[in-house]
Amino acid sequence: MTMLLVNPQESHSHYYVNYRMPTPPSESSTILQLINMSSQYQDSTAPAVVSSSAENNEVAQALEIARESPDGAKDPVVSSILENALVQIWNKVQAQPDSYVMSRDEFAVFNFFQYRFTGNKVAIAARKRYWDNTTGP
Repeated sequence: MTMLLVNPQESHSHYYVNYRMPTPPSESSTILQLINMSSQYQDSTAPAVVSSSAENNEVAQALEIARESPDGAKDPVVSSILENALVQIWNKVQAQPDSYVMSRDEFAVFNFFQYRFTGNKVAIAARKRYWDNTTGP
């Protein structure tokens, strides 16, 4: 904490004001604030597509944090967002194990957690289906 001396016009009076130097936010905390802000302003009267889009953006931002920041994946908010997304994706794959094709965003999350599915034949087939149905950027 730094103390600032404020000296009014009178020469015999001094006032001390507590002042805390701001600390620059880390990249992950700034992005987490954006995630929290985006979920605060979701319009509950808007169609479900908007909510889904906001959810997708939230997941994409969390995935970026987890990939780019050394401690990103350990952050409880990021971890929770990604875990929830993975559960939803895996439920879709298991509901249609021979036909479900993940979207690009779903595959990105699934691929981030690929170590959890080592040797799982349903997961291997889901990854293969994704690549077989990918048509470039």
